[in-house]
Amino acid sequence: MKIKKFLVSGFQGETLNWAIGLLVAFSLVSMIDHWTGTPNDGQSSFVEAFATMQSASVIQIAEAVLLLATQLTMWEVLRRCLHKSGHFFLQLAVIVLMVLSLLVTGVSCYPVSDVTADGNLVPAMSHTEMVLRNILDNSYIAIFFTNLFLGIGLIRKFRGMIRLYGWSVFVCPLLTSLCNFVYLYIYNNVGGVTMTAIQTYGTIFTLIGFVLSLLPFIALRASMTTEITEEEIANSDLNAYH
Repeated sequence: MKIKKFLVSGFQGETLNWAIGLLVAFSLVSMIDHWTGTPNDGQSSFVEAFATMQSASVIQIAEAVLLLATQLTMWEVLRRCLHKSGHFFLQLAVIVLMVLSLLVTGVSCYPVSDVTADGNLVPAMSHTEMVLRNILDNSYIAIFFTNLFLGIGLIRKFRGMIRLYGWSVFVCPLLTSLCNFVYLYIYNNVGGVTMTAIQTYGTIFTLIGFVLSLLPFIALRASMTTEITEEEIANSDLNAYH
């Protein structure tokens, strides 16, 4: 029978609790950092948050590394659960997702300057920046298809909260991309919109993106438990819990 939740040890449960708590805290700090930073003329915090490349300060790098660490911690617990339940390809998808996320964070934190040593602006992207942009673009595409494979696999193989997590894995990024598209369409194509209104839309979409980015990890935490109910013992394959 398809199980509803993964059974994890008490230590893993505490690790997940700390990871999800720190993830929410660091995500909130990162969002506030975008809001309090100095924006370009006409640029909203939403555009900053979803920019492919941006100049990374020490604080931004620290935020990105800490966010990645919490995500990797939760994915590692998921990987072990999938390994124990005998789902090799889903486990492999989680490993690929972890590697790609590590690559994206590393490339995003790589310092790229648009000013030369003598203080002049660089007229065009350097070769290094072009390579980094290509790596990021390809990595994001690979992450999307990996999430799609993982999500469909979890939906098919499990039920309950695990299935809900499977839906959130690829639906939330799609909704985030849709919000991004709507904002950019308003910014570039809708006439008569004041800069104040654009900034308001940017704030709204930033909050939506913040919630959507956390939902998969909240669902992931909810898909794991340190206790197994009598119903699950009766209706599920016990080998999936050990």
